[in-house]
Amino acid sequence: MRAMTFGEAALWRPGVVDTAERRMAGPAPALPSLAGSSPARQSLAAPSLAGQSAALLRAVAYGRQAAASEADILIEAESGTGKEVLARMIHHGSSRRGRPFVAVNCSAVPEALLESELFGHAKGAYTGANAAQAGQIESAQGGTLLLDEIGEMPLHLQPKLLRVLQERELRRLGENRNIQVDIRVVATTNRSLAGMVREGLFRADLYYRLNVVALTLPPLRERSEDIPLLAEHFLERYATGRGLRLAGEFLQRLCEHSWPGNVRELENSIRRAVALSPGEEITAELQPGLFEAANLAKEAQLNEAQLAGNVLSDAGSVGAVLHPGMKMQDMERTLLERTLAATGGNRSRAAVLLGISLRTVRNKIRAYGLPSRGAYGAD
Repeated sequence: MRAMTFGEAALWRPGVVDTAERRMAGPAPALPSLAGSSPARQSLAAPSLAGQSAALLRAVAYGRQAAASEADILIEAESGTGKEVLARMIHHGSSRRGRPFVAVNCSAVPEALLESELFGHAKGAYTGANAAQAGQIESAQGGTLLLDEIGEMPLHLQPKLLRVLQERELRRLGENRNIQVDIRVVATTNRSLAGMVREGLFRADLYYRLNVVALTLPPLRERSEDIPLLAEHFLERYATGRGLRLAGEFLQRLCEHSWPGNVRELENSIRRAVALSPGEEITAELQPGLFEAANLAKEAQLNEAQLAGNVLSDAGSVGAVLHPGMKMQDMERTLLERTLAATGGNRSRAAVLLGISLRTVRNKIRAYGLPSRGAYGAD
């Protein structure tokens, strides 16, 4: 049986998704006309991600319903599950199809540049700003703005984004006039924003404004019946013209794997298998290192648990670290210092142990004037 793809779901072709979820969602809206749009935009293919499990079809159905509205959307799901694909599917199935789809990864842009990247700047707004520049929000005019990893947005920028969401207007850095924008915002995160709100790491008002429509995607381990379909989907993509096929025992190994990296990990595994397979059949014997990720993930979990224990054992007890009357700032600094010491100064591992972002760790190290990595030994 051929796999149903996200592209087909986005196009809502009759007979493709004839499921209880589709009937529950009601009749599908007609696709918007592309008349008047540029040829480049008309040629864009629908987003595609194979799968037909009940969990995935349910997510597609909710995405279809959300696409028919103009509401802002929050997608919370693990890394590698296809959050951006779902966002593109929503854009493709909305009245904004054929207009800009602008994606900004909030964790990839340096904090000092993120404000200018999003909101733009006036000429002379800062050293090196030799000309006025529109930001990515303006670039999405009439279309959809994807804010990927929204949980990594610094707190001081969140009020400006809140104003954009509420008033649909922005002010460039260094200007005193407002610019009206007509955009739809889709935000994605691999963290719990509600949990971040409770920890004071994300503004509650922004969370409620983004969380108008909440969507999620299931991790691959919760829809293992899609693994053979996905494997064939990626085989067709990367083995064009080679006539390759997947051996039965290889597919079985794929289904037994936990896929901590989700669909992205599976895609890369199939791509690597295609590149390394000399014959017409991909077998498990020819891919000895293909499933090492699961063992690495288990080892990482054990190591992090051991490190977490070391953070407290170094102090002898919790009481040795905390005491009545201790300021929250001092407690936070002490915990950060001990965590960095336990990880040998490795900031990424410290962020995992503390349940915060790497950017937050870096900011707090600067705020508290903590030593550089070298002071803790090997990183």
